[in-house]
Amino acid sequence: MRKAYFVLTVLQLVAVLAQFYFATFGAFETPHPAPGDPNAAIGYHVMNGTMIIPLISLITTIAAAFAKAGGRLIGLSIVPFVLVAVQLFVIFPLAEIAGATETKTTTAGLAVLGFHALDGVAILAVAVILVRKARALAKDTTVLTRSGTGVTTPA
Repeated sequence: MRKAYFVLTVLQLVAVLAQFYFATFGAFETPHPAPGDPNAAIGYHVMNGTMIIPLISLITTIAAAFAKAGGRLIGLSIVPFVLVAVQLFVIFPLAEIAGATETKTTTAGLAVLGFHALDGVAILAVAVILVRKARALAKDTTVLTRSGTGVTTPA
């Protein structure tokens, strides 16, 4: 199960890297599509960020629990999901309060929306940390017994 957890963390990292690509892919589309256009190239960024990354994060967290990765690593595995929720339910609503809409922005709205990128960088950092820790966990052959002592098993 630890190897499956590692594979899931790698998939999550790939999805997060794709998210940065999709953001640029959509941002440079010309002519610029109308706000809310369902055929806009930025739709890949929206779909990946609202559906794929949170789903992979939840599955990765469940795998971490089954892999007995420890409380800290299980907790870290859900952080990308939480950070996506921050984007959707904190940053975007605050930007709207600051005056940003689909058709216009304000300086205050842009200042708040800048945190969208910083939150994305935080998601990337967590994804990289998860891959490194999951790889180390997959290579570790120590299994805790019920008494809490470690027993090394053959790889």
